[in-house]
Amino acid sequence: MKTNASIVYFLTRSFFLGYGISLILHQSGKDAYFGAILGVLLGLIITYFYNDIINNKKEKSLKYLYSKHKIIGKSANILMFIASYLILLYSLILYSVFVISFLLINSPVIYVIIPFLIIGFYLAFKSLKIISRVASILLPISIIFSIIAFLGLGSFFEVNNFLPILTNTPASFIKTAIYFAGISTFPNILTLHFHDDAKNNMKIYLIACIMIIMTCIAINGVFGEDLTKIFRFPEYMVLKQLQAFKFIEKVENIFSNIWIFDLFITMVMSIYSIKETIPPKNNKLITVLILIITVFFTNKVFVFDYVNELRLYYILPYLSLFLAISIAILFKYLIKKTN
Repeated sequence: MKTNASIVYFLTRSFFLGYGISLILHQSGKDAYFGAILGVLLGLIITYFYNDIINNKKEKSLKYLYSKHKIIGKSANILMFIASYLILLYSLILYSVFVISFLLINSPVIYVIIPFLIIGFYLAFKSLKIISRVASILLPISIIFSIIAFLGLGSFFEVNNFLPILTNTPASFIKTAIYFAGISTFPNILTLHFHDDAKNNMKIYLIACIMIIMTCIAINGVFGEDLTKIFRFPEYMVLKQLQAFKFIEKVENIFSNIWIFDLFITMVMSIYSIKETIPPKNNKLITVLILIITVFFTNKVFVFDYVNELRLYYILPYLSLFLAISIAILFKYLIKKTN
């Protein structure tokens, strides 16, 4: 894909690992995918507004838009920095907790995070074109792995796990929709840095959401409503059912790489966005300092502290929607000022 749209796929999926999928499954249980479909519709509306901003600003950078109005521009810049930093923080927390819990169990957090950040920092200071190229390479791998995993898990589905349907209250479905829309669209704030035509963004957003809903169906179909609530990372645990040729073990570690792809591209884009929100002079040094502080927070405050993780877990959907809508409104105003 020649445009930056492939990045949208990974941004949309990234915060569903551990947090997002567990949240919507806990909220609506076996009916979670019905609320998720409503969330997709709401997410498409938010994505449409993002695309409208991208198309109307055309080749203009966000820094140019900031300069068109002193107060609104500065407010938009600050909000974009806060959003970008939160996306970076969430990405690193999810990556660290997931990798240390399942893939590199005995490794210190620092050893897990630092290589991840170094590669991300390198890519972020290249260009959007390079980031998009990496995302375009990873996109078909992620989609193929997702489809293979879903089809492979189909033989483990229990029909009773899906019945009876629509047993939750309307309020539960609305909450699920809000959760889904907030979690799926929040990282896509970073797409406002795009300079090309955004016509493919909604299509890729929809594909990513379908993959998430397929994951929810697979988890519920295999585990059922009650068992699903026990697992912290049900999307990983369900992959343990898969086998390759009846002799290859730990297949889940191969398929779970699709979640690492999501977090990696999101982390790279968040660093890119942070770099774009700070003064160009010494921006490499300032970004490095920000990353060091983030590593400290991730290691000391959140990883292995389940209470702090839960706080982020429940704050994320509402904070996501607030920042997404606020930033969209501010940039829409700034674009109006430039035309």
